[in-house]
Amino acid sequence: MNVEEASSIRGFLLPIKESQKANTYSNYVKSLRVFCREYLKSDAAKSFKILKPQLPYVKVPSKAELKMFYDELPSWREKALFLFWASSGRRRDELLYLNKDDVDFKQRMFAPLDKETGTKNVWYSFYNSEAEEAYLKYQQEAGDKLNGKLFEGTSHINGIFRETSERVGVKVSPQVLREWFCQAMGELKVPDRFVDSYCGRVPQNVLGQRYTDYSPQKLRQIYQSADLKVLG
Repeated sequence: MNVEEASSIRGFLLPIKESQKANTYSNYVKSLRVFCREYLKSDAAKSFKILKPQLPYVKVPSKAELKMFYDELPSWREKALFLFWASSGRRRDELLYLNKDDVDFKQRMFAPLDKETGTKNVWYSFYNSEAEEAYLKYQQEAGDKLNGKLFEGTSHINGIFRETSERVGVKVSPQVLREWFCQAMGELKVPDRFVDSYCGRVPQNVLGQRYTDYSPQKLRQIYQSADLKVLG
């Protein structure tokens, strides 16, 4: 290795390493490796390691913060959606596009449609009694406006959540509520593979794929045993 070349590369990379993200620094190292190898016929950049990016830090709101946000939502439609997202862990659009026919209101269970194929997903999700109560009040509030969709008139929901977040100083979105659900169910000792199934994710390990009962009855039993509360 040419010591002078390596020293020059180190001096060039040091401020980048101190001021940029790991991915940016690593891209510089990769480019320098190719440049030195192909054009300088040198291995001077080979000793510089590619950094592993840090996993993003996830901070979910506390129950007190969720309650403060919930109380500021303008109508029972937003309150019901909030509780559906928080107590089911499903994605934003899976609930916005959900039809009433896809919901078993007696079991508080639903299976969202796949938007691309128009077929039901095999992963069942559930919502808790708080969401049920809020949805009944939303039904009374909406009256005849409700047709086939579980929720109507939701085109401005992102703006409503954003404005409420700014007003109360707590960032809440459908994605944040999905993350909160995962955290809360983990704290309630629900195994990860079942949390994944409630969220609609395909289990990655062999235990989750081949040796786990994902029947609606089993999933409902585990969900009820967890007794998840968002506001209480």
